[in-house]
Amino acid sequence: MSEFAVAFGREVDLSEKSDEEILAGLAWLPSAPYELRRCAQSGRADRFWRAWSKRLSAAVDGRLLRKRSANRGGLWPWDGSRRHPAKSVWSLIEKQEWSRLSRWASQQLTAKAAWNDERTEFELLALADWLWSGPRVTVEVAWPVWRLVLTRSLELAAYLAKPLTCELTADRRLLVTGELPWLLGQLFGDVQGVTEFKQLGQQSLRNELIELTDGDGAPAASLLPNLPRWLASLTRSIEVGAIVGVPVLEGEARFRFEDVVTKSVTLLDRDGNMLGAEAHSTQATKTAPLVPMLLRGAELAGLDELSLAAESLRFRRHVASGGSNKKFHSQTFSESPEKRLIVTDTDLPATQSDWASWACLRNWWHANANTALVRHDGPSVNLQLSLLGVPIIAGEWGLHVRLDGQRLTWTDGWTCSCWSSDTDMDYIELQLNVSGGPMLCRQVLLSRKDHFLVLADSVAQAGRRRIDLESTLPFRRGVRAKGDRATREVRLTAPDVKVRCYPLALPDDRLHSTVGELDSTSDELRLLQASSSESLYAPLVLDWSPERASLDAEWRTLTVTEEGRKLAPWEAAGHRLRVGKLHLVLYRSLQTSEDFRAVLGLYTDKESVIAQFNDQGYVLPIVSVDA
Repeated sequence: MSEFAVAFGREVDLSEKSDEEILAGLAWLPSAPYELRRCAQSGRADRFWRAWSKRLSAAVDGRLLRKRSANRGGLWPWDGSRRHPAKSVWSLIEKQEWSRLSRWASQQLTAKAAWNDERTEFELLALADWLWSGPRVTVEVAWPVWRLVLTRSLELAAYLAKPLTCELTADRRLLVTGELPWLLGQLFGDVQGVTEFKQLGQQSLRNELIELTDGDGAPAASLLPNLPRWLASLTRSIEVGAIVGVPVLEGEARFRFEDVVTKSVTLLDRDGNMLGAEAHSTQATKTAPLVPMLLRGAELAGLDELSLAAESLRFRRHVASGGSNKKFHSQTFSESPEKRLIVTDTDLPATQSDWASWACLRNWWHANANTALVRHDGPSVNLQLSLLGVPIIAGEWGLHVRLDGQRLTWTDGWTCSCWSSDTDMDYIELQLNVSGGPMLCRQVLLSRKDHFLVLADSVAQAGRRRIDLESTLPFRRGVRAKGDRATREVRLTAPDVKVRCYPLALPDDRLHSTVGELDSTSDELRLLQASSSESLYAPLVLDWSPERASLDAEWRTLTVTEEGRKLAPWEAAGHRLRVGKLHLVLYRSLQTSEDFRAVLGLYTDKESVIAQFNDQGYVLPIVSVDA
C-alpha cells in the first residue's frame, strides 16, 4: 500500500487532495469488482460514479430501498425537517434542491467534523441515506456529496478506534457506534478496512439492545427519555440489514427487538407521542412519526395480525388516513377488552420490570386507552398519566415528609414490593425504607374496566412523632384545575377529558375543618395531610368517567375494628367513595397484626385491599396485598 492510501483504519487528510488523487488512492478489497477499481484508477469522477452506482444497485433489494426512502425514515422520530438536528440538509433533500445540496457539501469539505456535535452525526446519516437511495443526478451534483460522506466516514472510523472522549446519551451512542458504521459500511463495502468498521457497527447494535433492555424487552428507565430516537436508530439499522440481505440481529437479540417494539406501543398516547420521552415537537400532528416508525419495526420484527401491538398500530394508521373505525378489518384487534371474546394475560398491554425500574399500567391497546407510566429508578418517582389517550400528568410525583417538623430525606431508590395485573386492573406498590426512619409506600391502581385511578402514599413506623405529608402531581401543558366550593374535590380539565380528584382521607364537606387540604396551582395538584403519631395513609382517587362527570360524589373515613376493638387511625385506615354506581372501599393496615380486621363489610387479614361494591351490595376486592 502506498504512503497515501484511502482506507478505513488509516488517518489521512483528504482536504488538500484533488478528486483524481483521492480516486487513485482508494485501497480496495480483493473482492472489489475490476470495473470499479479501473474507473477509480482512471481518476475520472464521472466514470467512477457510474460504476459505483451500478455496484451499489446490484447489492441491494431495490424494492425495500425505495420503501425506506418513501417512509422518510431519516426523519424519525421528528415530525418534519424543521425540527431535525440536520434540518438544513434535510430541508434541501425534501425540496429536492440537489444543486444547493451539492454546493453545501462542497463548502463542508474543508471543515473538520466535531464528533461531539449531534448535528454532524445526523448530517452524515442524511447524506448517506440520500446517496443510498440513488437519486438521478449528474456526477457534478453527486460527487461533492460522495466525497464529503467518504471523508466523514474515515474520520468517524478513526474516532471510534480510540476511547470515546465524551459521554453520549444512549441514542447518540447507538447512532455513532452502531448505525452509522453499519450504514456507511454498506456504502463503501469494497474499500479496505471497511469490514472491521462494519462489524463494529453490527456488534454495537446487538450489544446496546441486549444491555439496555430487560429479558422481556423492557427498556431501562434511563433510556425512556430518549427511547424514540434510540429505537428509530435501531429500526433503520435493521432495515439496512434487510435491504442488503444480512440480518443485524439473530437469536435472542431478534426476539428482544420484537419485545421492545411491543413494549413501546404501550407507551403511546392518542396522538402517537410516547409517554416518558422528551418531546421533539411542539404540536400534535395527524400521524406522529412514531407510529410509522413502530409499524416498520413491527414489520421487520415479523409481528403479524396475531399481534395486538402491531394491529393497534395499523388501526392508528387506518384512522389517520381517514378510514372509519368500522371499516378496519382485523381478526385480532378490538377497541376495548369487552369487545374481544376472550382476554388472556398475554393480551394485556401492561409492563413491569424490576430490572428496568418502571411499570406501565394500561387498560387496552386502543389509542384512547388509559395509561399510567411509573418510573422509580431513583429517590423520586416519575408519573405520566394519559387518560382517554390525553396526557394529563407528567413529571415527578412529588413526596415531602416531615417528622416533628424535620424534613425527611433519602437517596435510595424505590423498589417494587408488589405487582399485579389481571383483566380487572393493573396495580403496583413501591416501597422505600428510610435509614433510621419510617417505611414509605406508594400505590398506583388503574382500573381496566372503568375510568378511575387510585394513588396513595403511606408512612409507617415513624414512632411517636407528628407526620406531615405533601404529595404533588405536575400538570401537562393545557391542563387547568379548579376546586369545588362545597367539597374538597378538585376538577382537572383538558381537551376531551375531565378528571375529578377526591382526597379520601380528608372530609368531603369543606365545613368540616381539617389540617389537610387538596388544592392546585397553575402547574400542579397538591395534597397535604397530617397525622399526630406513628403512621399515615393518604389516598387520592382520580375519576374521568364521562357518565359520572356531573354526579354528586361523597366519601368518608371508615371505622376499622379488630376483635371488636376500634383501631386508631395510625393502626389501620379505611375509606370509601361513592359516585353513581362506583362505590370503592380502600383499606390499609399501618401496623402489622395476625388477626382479621373488619371495615364496612370487608373482613380481611391483608395489608392492603382496594375493593368495590357490586350491584348486589357485596364488597368484592379488586386487589388484595399480603403483609
